[in-house]
Amino acid sequence: MSHTHRRDGHGRRRGGPDQARGRPRGVWGAALALACAAALTACGPDGGDADAAGAASDAPTSPAPTPTGTGTPAEPAPSSPPPTSAAPSASAKPGGIARCETDGLALSLVANGQEMNSKYFDLRLTNTGSEPCDLLGHPGVSLLDAGGKRVGEPATRSQDGTGDGGAVRLRPGQAAHATVKTAGEGVTDGRCWPEAATLLVYPPGSRQTVTTADLAGLKVCGDSFQVGPVGDRAP
Repeated sequence: MSHTHRRDGHGRRRGGPDQARGRPRGVWGAALALACAAALTACGPDGGDADAAGAASDAPTSPAPTPTGTGTPAEPAPSSPPPTSAAPSASAKPGGIARCETDGLALSLVANGQEMNSKYFDLRLTNTGSEPCDLLGHPGVSLLDAGGKRVGEPATRSQDGTGDGGAVRLRPGQAAHATVKTAGEGVTDGRCWPEAATLLVYPPGSRQTVTTADLAGLKVCGDSFQVGPVGDRAP
């Protein structure tokens, strides 16, 4: 009996310390649970530090650039090209003197004698306008019959006369002179063009014509018909 009692007593003594150790274990478990709950409230969803996240959210941020209406950065408008000067008139000349135009010229032809089997004529272009004008180069010369059809071929260019290739300035009433030359009828065995009714002339640089019916006895023979450049005096 006493042996059984000691065993029960011994068992109770062993059971007492286990129960004593079990109570503190339960208290520590509750404390740990409370600590974990507090830690979860302090942690962000991604495990970051809540205080650091709060500090970052409080930091000032620079404003985003304002977009333009098209969604692309605005660019400065290109500068306008410098204005260009107006093109000069086709008839303008250096110094403000214009080329002589056909509506301000009168045509005449004057016989100028015969020399070395050639006959010469002075073709004159007179300024009938109120302003000075210039002529430069060779006129274009043709003959027409009574029906307006050309006789023979236009005159070819020569260097006969007083023109030196420079511009001739005509004041109102002044004339420029060009030398027209053909072969003498006596040295060509009568091989001459049909008689013309009109002398037609393109002044130098012009596409318009002036005419005269006074041919001063001009008859082209030997297929020789030439005109020189304009000059400031008669040949």
